[in-house]
Order: sequence, then structure tokens, then C-alpha cells
Amino acid sequence: MRTTAVSFILLLSFISTPVQAQEKEDKDQPPYGVVFGQIYDVTEHETIIRRGNVRSVKLRTADRPDDTEELRAEICDEHGLQIITWRSYIRSLSAAAARHVEIAKELTEKYGKPKLRRSSAFWTANGFHVVAKIRSKDKIHQNQIRYFGPKNEPCFTKLMIYQEKQPR
Repeated sequence: MRTTAVSFILLLSFISTPVQAQEKEDKDQPPYGVVFGQIYDVTEHETIIRRGNVRSVKLRTADRPDDTEELRAEICDEHGLQIITWRSYIRSLSAAAARHVEIAKELTEKYGKPKLRRSSAFWTANGFHVVAKIRSKDKIHQNQIRYFGPKNEPCFTKLMIYQEKQPR
């Protein structure tokens, strides 16, 4: 009887450990099936615009929320994909506020308690940062989530230098 109980406990601990490891791994991964540092691939990305060392691209993936209007990434020549931006469909301010609460709850479950500043919420995960907010312009409202990769600062510092040199 004891041998059966010990065997059962060992079996349970063996089975549950990979699941816990998988859950932690999922929490550390950026969303939408992308990988920070991923390089530009013409078969996978549709270029919207190129500015200096950065390509803005539309991401082609089925792994996104139903209310997605746009899924975009910034891919740096030297550092690969460094920013992912998700935007919802255009909606009323009250609908955007309600969805913002849902998004904040989902991200809090995944990444822990956020830091709040004005109407934005910020999370830090394993090597990347997440910002959720309501994007409002000319009475148009959208939910937005931005994921910043671990090397976004050197990439965008170089872009700012490039843009400063451009004629106006």
C-alpha cells in the first residue's frame, strides 16, 4: 500500500512539473507567435514603411484576438523584431474603457501587478515590457497594447539619429 502511494505521489510530481514549467515559459513569451530578435522575412512580413534602420511591417498570424484591427511590428536591421503593436477595432470610449479593464486583467494574470501612469498600465516580463492603453484621436478610440523587446532602445536611438539628419 505504501509503495503504491509513494509511486502515485512521484508520478503526480513528475506529471505536474512540466506543466508548471510550461506555464512559466508561456508567461515569458511575447504574444502572437512572434519572437523578439526575429529578422525581416519577405515571405512572412509585409512592409508598411522603412525609416532608416527600422521596417514597420504588418504581422501575418492567426494567433490574435478577435477584435484586432491591426497587428504591426518594428524590425531593426541589427536587432530584429523589437516592438509589437496591437490595436483593436475603432469603438466608443465606454467600450474601449470596458475592454481596457479586460486587457489589464488578462495581462495582470500573465505578468503580475502593473505600474500605472495616467491611463496606461505597464508590465515587465522576462526581458520585455508591455504597455496597455486607450488610444484616442479625434473622437476615435482604440485599445492598444505595445510589447517592447529587450533591444528596442539601441535600435530606436539609431533611428532617432537617422531622423534628425533627414531634411524637413
